[in-house]
Amino acid sequence: MWSLILGISGLSLLGWFINTVTPDSAWTIVLFFVIIGATTFFCSLFIFKILRRAVLVTLGVTVWLLLRLLGLRDWYYPVLLIPVLISLEVLFQNR
Repeated sequence: MWSLILGISGLSLLGWFINTVTPDSAWTIVLFFVIIGATTFFCSLFIFKILRRAVLVTLGVTVWLLLRLLGLRDWYYPVLLIPVLISLEVLFQNR
């Protein structure tokens, strides 16, 4: 239940942050990625109820947004990122 409350609060914080802060310095971009990561983590933790999957979804979303920030916007980056995350899930599931 706390993960849902923190996820919704994170979405609210993210909406406020996007509307009020200009991305003109490095700390605002880092803070944006921290807010995105925390919000994605808590929302996916509420959905999946498994910490490992929540971390992998957070890692996937953060890496995808980081690739877009770096200008790598081709269609095959998310297509390649999904099998990497699935293989990490299988790798950590067997341990």
